[in-house]
Amino acid sequence: MPFIPYLSFQGQCAEAFAFYGTVFGATPLTSPYTEAPPDSDLPELPPEQRNWLMHAQLDTSDGMLMGADMPPQLGGVAQAGVSLAVSRADEATARALFETLAQGGEVILPYGPTFYAKGFGMCTDRFGTSWMVSHGLKDS
Repeated sequence: MPFIPYLSFQGQCAEAFAFYGTVFGATPLTSPYTEAPPDSDLPELPPEQRNWLMHAQLDTSDGMLMGADMPPQLGGVAQAGVSLAVSRADEATARALFETLAQGGEVILPYGPTFYAKGFGMCTDRFGTSWMVSHGLKDS
Protein backbone atom coordinates (compact mmCIF):
# COMPACT_ATOMS: atom_id res chain seq x y z
CA MET A 1 0.00 0.00 0.00
CA PRO A 2 1.43 3.45 -0.89
CA PHE A 3 2.04 6.29 1.53
CA ILE A 4 -0.85 8.76 1.58
CA PRO A 5 -0.04 12.38 2.45
CA TYR A 6 -2.34 13.87 5.09
CA LEU A 7 -2.18 17.66 5.14
CA SER A 8 -2.91 19.78 8.19
CA PHE A 9 -4.71 23.12 7.88
CA GLN A 10 -6.09 25.74 10.26
CA GLY A 11 -9.45 26.57 8.67
CA GLN A 12 -8.45 26.52 4.97
CA CYS A 13 -8.90 22.81 4.21
CA ALA A 14 -12.17 23.15 2.26
CA GLU A 15 -10.79 25.94 0.09
CA ALA A 16 -7.47 24.12 -0.41
CA PHE A 17 -9.12 20.84 -1.43
CA ALA A 18 -11.50 22.63 -3.79
CA PHE A 19 -8.41 24.16 -5.43
CA TYR A 20 -6.52 20.84 -5.51
CA GLY A 21 -9.60 19.18 -7.01
CA THR A 22 -9.59 21.70 -9.84
CA VAL A 23 -5.82 21.39 -10.37
CA PHE A 24 -5.77 17.58 -10.36
CA GLY A 25 -9.18 16.95 -11.96
CA ALA A 26 -10.99 15.26 -9.07
CA THR A 27 -13.90 15.99 -6.74
CA PRO A 28 -12.97 16.21 -3.06
CA LEU A 29 -14.91 14.22 -0.49
CA THR A 30 -15.29 16.22 2.71
CA SER A 31 -16.67 15.81 6.22
CA PRO A 32 -17.01 18.83 8.52
CA TYR A 33 -16.71 18.52 12.29
CA THR A 34 -20.48 19.14 12.48
CA GLU A 35 -20.98 15.60 11.12
CA ALA A 36 -19.30 14.03 14.17
CA PRO A 37 -21.83 12.19 16.34
CA PRO A 38 -22.76 13.93 19.60
CA ASP A 39 -21.17 11.14 21.65
CA SER A 40 -17.79 11.39 19.87
CA ASP A 41 -14.55 11.97 21.73
CA LEU A 42 -14.20 15.43 20.17
CA PRO A 43 -14.41 18.45 22.47
CA GLU A 44 -16.91 21.21 21.77
CA LEU A 45 -15.43 23.51 19.12
CA PRO A 46 -15.90 27.28 19.17
CA PRO A 47 -18.41 28.58 16.58
CA GLU A 48 -15.68 29.76 14.17
CA GLN A 49 -14.30 26.19 13.96
CA ARG A 50 -17.49 24.12 13.77
CA ASN A 51 -17.56 24.09 9.96
CA TRP A 52 -13.87 23.26 9.66
CA LEU A 53 -13.20 19.98 7.90
CA MET A 54 -12.64 16.91 10.03
CA HIS A 55 -11.51 15.05 6.87
CA ALA A 56 -10.96 15.72 3.17
CA GLN A 57 -9.96 13.25 0.50
CA LEU A 58 -9.01 13.60 -3.14
CA ASP A 59 -8.57 10.54 -5.37
CA THR A 60 -6.52 11.49 -8.42
CA SER A 61 -4.53 9.78 -11.15
CA ASP A 62 -1.45 10.77 -9.10
CA GLY A 63 -2.76 8.98 -6.01
CA MET A 64 -4.75 9.89 -2.94
CA LEU A 65 -4.37 13.10 -0.97
CA MET A 66 -6.00 13.58 2.42
CA GLY A 67 -6.19 16.43 4.89
CA ALA A 68 -8.13 18.14 7.65
CA ASP A 69 -8.42 21.33 9.63
CA MET A 70 -6.59 20.59 12.86
CA PRO A 71 -7.89 22.80 15.69
CA PRO A 72 -5.09 24.01 17.98
CA GLN A 73 -7.01 22.80 21.05
CA LEU A 74 -6.77 19.25 19.62
CA GLY A 75 -3.01 19.60 19.23
CA GLY A 76 -3.17 20.61 15.58
CA VAL A 77 -0.58 22.77 13.90
CA ALA A 78 -0.32 24.03 10.36
CA GLN A 79 1.79 21.86 8.09
CA ALA A 80 5.53 22.32 7.91
CA GLY A 81 8.60 20.34 6.95
CA VAL A 82 7.04 18.17 4.22
CA SER A 83 6.79 18.66 0.45
CA LEU A 84 4.58 16.86 -2.04
CA ALA A 85 6.54 15.72 -5.11
CA VAL A 86 4.72 15.49 -8.43
CA SER A 87 6.23 14.51 -11.77
CA ARG A 88 4.80 15.03 -15.24
CA ALA A 89 5.66 13.29 -18.53
CA ASP A 90 6.20 16.48 -20.51
CA GLU A 91 7.80 19.84 -19.80
CA ALA A 92 4.83 22.03 -20.72
CA THR A 93 2.46 20.17 -18.40
CA ALA A 94 4.96 20.19 -15.53
CA ARG A 95 5.64 23.92 -15.95
CA ALA A 96 1.89 24.71 -16.12
CA LEU A 97 1.25 22.65 -12.97
CA PHE A 98 4.05 24.44 -11.13
CA GLU A 99 2.76 27.88 -12.17
CA THR A 100 -0.79 27.00 -11.10
CA LEU A 101 0.31 25.73 -7.69
CA ALA A 102 2.58 28.76 -7.15
CA GLN A 103 -0.14 31.36 -7.87
CA GLY A 104 -0.73 33.37 -4.72
CA GLY A 105 1.96 31.43 -2.89
CA GLU A 106 5.74 31.64 -2.83
CA VAL A 107 8.24 30.36 -5.39
CA ILE A 108 11.15 28.76 -3.55
CA LEU A 109 13.06 27.57 -6.64
CA PRO A 110 11.80 28.75 -10.04
CA TYR A 111 10.86 25.98 -12.46
CA GLY A 112 13.68 25.24 -14.89
CA PRO A 113 16.36 22.76 -15.90
CA THR A 114 18.69 21.41 -13.23
CA PHE A 115 21.62 19.01 -13.18
CA TYR A 116 19.23 16.20 -12.11
CA ALA A 117 16.06 16.93 -14.12
CA LYS A 118 15.01 18.50 -17.40
CA GLY A 119 12.65 20.61 -15.31
CA PHE A 120 12.21 21.13 -11.57
CA GLY A 121 10.68 23.77 -9.32
CA MET A 122 9.72 24.23 -5.68
CA CYS A 123 6.92 26.39 -4.32
CA THR A 124 4.62 26.81 -1.37
CA ASP A 125 1.02 27.31 -2.44
CA ARG A 126 -1.31 29.91 -0.94
CA PHE A 127 -2.52 27.35 1.63
CA GLY A 128 0.95 26.56 2.97
CA THR A 129 1.49 23.27 1.12
CA SER A 130 5.02 22.79 -0.20
CA TRP A 131 5.31 21.32 -3.71
CA MET A 132 8.19 19.96 -5.80
CA VAL A 133 7.23 19.63 -9.47
CA SER A 134 9.51 17.83 -11.90
CA HIS A 135 9.83 16.51 -15.43
CA GLY A 136 12.38 14.20 -16.99
CA LEU A 137 14.83 13.06 -14.35
CA LYS A 138 18.23 12.88 -16.00
CA ASP A 139 20.18 9.66 -16.34
CA SER A 140 23.17 9.18 -14.08
